[in-house]
Amino acid sequence: MLQILDAFLKKWLLRLKIFSFLAATWAVFFSVFTLMGLRAGFEYDDGLVFSTPAFKSAQGTGLEPGSKGYWEAVNRSHKLERVKPAVWLTAWFFRVFGFKTAILARRGPDGSDSLVQSWKPPADDFFFSDDENQEYEILEKKGFTLYFAASDAGIIQARKAGVWAVRIRKSAKSVLPAPATPRKFREPVLPLSEF
Repeated sequence: MLQILDAFLKKWLLRLKIFSFLAATWAVFFSVFTLMGLRAGFEYDDGLVFSTPAFKSAQGTGLEPGSKGYWEAVNRSHKLERVKPAVWLTAWFFRVFGFKTAILARRGPDGSDSLVQSWKPPADDFFFSDDENQEYEILEKKGFTLYFAASDAGIIQARKAGVWAVRIRKSAKSVLPAPATPRKFREPVLPLSEF
């Protein structure tokens, strides 16, 4: 009877030691990355989500693309968008390890209140940019370390800002016009990110 109890206690003490070691390792990484102020950014459209359904819904309203009403229709249709699991898990991974995470969307901010709230957490910040230059300014001024982008323009802006760029594969079903050519700039590609 004592041998069974001894074996049981040894097994659970070993599990406790392993758990304690893993928790301490995580705490060190989290603390160091938080103190360093590391930031990871994710391109929203065709990056973090498959946003074609929201854009198709807005096009069906007959509003002029690029107008405030159009962006409001797109942003209010965010429930039609589908999250890409590999990219979502990557965002959470960096968040758990102490990175400040942000989402960058190249669209107007009109009607985006519920969209922004739906991404807290994992995102600390949600930025909207009108064009590539504004995206570059955000990446540079906020001091991003990593930027995950689906579009060629996103990779170019990250490189210009001195940010390490990682490619997210664009879905084959996307109707968004932004060109996306994986490995065009010899950037690493996030596996399974097209789904």
